[in-house]
Amino acid sequence: MMIEKMISGGFGLGRKDGKIYLVRGAYEGEDVDVEIEKQSKDVVFCRVKNVNAPSPKRRIPVCEHFGSCGGCDWMDLEYETQLEYKKDIFVDQMKHIANVEILPPKIVPTSEYSYRNKVEFVVKDGKIGYFGKNSHNFVEINECHIISNALNEIKNEAKKYDLRYFDHLVLRESNDKKMAVFVSSTAQKIPEIADEIVSLVNNSHVVMAGHQKIITGRGYLEIKVNEITYRIPPKSFFQINYEGAEILSSKVKEYAQTGKKLLDLYCGVGFFTLQVAKNFDRLTGIESSPSSIIEARENAKLNGISNVKFTLSKTSKFNFSNYDVVIADPPRSGIDKETMNAILEIRPERFVYVSCDVATFARDSYKLIQKRYKIKDVMLVDLFPQTHHFEIVSLFERKEVD
Repeated sequence: MMIEKMISGGFGLGRKDGKIYLVRGAYEGEDVDVEIEKQSKDVVFCRVKNVNAPSPKRRIPVCEHFGSCGGCDWMDLEYETQLEYKKDIFVDQMKHIANVEILPPKIVPTSEYSYRNKVEFVVKDGKIGYFGKNSHNFVEINECHIISNALNEIKNEAKKYDLRYFDHLVLRESNDKKMAVFVSSTAQKIPEIADEIVSLVNNSHVVMAGHQKIITGRGYLEIKVNEITYRIPPKSFFQINYEGAEILSSKVKEYAQTGKKLLDLYCGVGFFTLQVAKNFDRLTGIESSPSSIIEARENAKLNGISNVKFTLSKTSKFNFSNYDVVIADPPRSGIDKETMNAILEIRPERFVYVSCDVATFARDSYKLIQKRYKIKDVMLVDLFPQTHHFEIVSLFERKEVD
């Protein structure tokens, strides 16, 4: 089977007997034999069984766990080609979902390896690792090449202790400190292996949930991005690639420009809100996570920023009013229907949309374009090298009624 192109999800696309084959582990231009995993009437999901004619862009992956661990899926592909594929996938999704012909945008690379500042390890029978791709097959990890050397060292230190009663080990780092979060179903004695040690007693399927207890330290990290300092507690979201976070925040600031009132949806700990605070008279950040909204307020105080109000609310339940600019950085599922309708109702002059999922971004773009918005500019940031994922930062501008 010949692979025609790369598509969303990191699959290689092939065709046979009138069906579309989505092939995991295959690259554009390759001739492969496949093993079927599941299929519907028109689409067959499969993986590579044998590569008959490999792409010249393939390379030997640096990681011994590649192929069995579920983390990286493009590590056997030259980095420049990874970037080109991501641009192609963006253009393809915008054409087929948003019905927009768009030129390949600029994609900004980041460090190929050692870029992740956070990692969630699975602990099984006292061993530390990850689950395999689309499975619960446990893979013990000796070294992970996309997390920092410091986090690998903490993982190795943790292996010296009896971890049989833990379910997960979550590691984070800032500029100068490290955090270890031990997750278990019952209270346990916690090894003190980092600057910040936190215990989570958790019976939920959500890893970062449950009763939190600070064992060592203050219970949060601090990171400085473009002159703004942020406190990051264990349960709060923050960009996992600090290099990419600086690029993203600078572009959001450029797109947002200046104005009187700005609304930041899904604001987390106030990452984008505080970056653009100097350029607006009043700003409002909306977030549904209680721990994140607490830290957002603390981050405003920490930086001496007083023109920002952070509100605990689901975006779909928030009472929208008029804003010059709206920023949104939603989860992978994109902007829900109620929130999108509210944005379109207030019709901000500029809408800055940050997305980690090209399919939902294209879906939401279609809605915006249908309601008299145009894509003024878009840039991709490779926050996730060695994977098919990437970040999108875009500027939509309101078109005046004809």
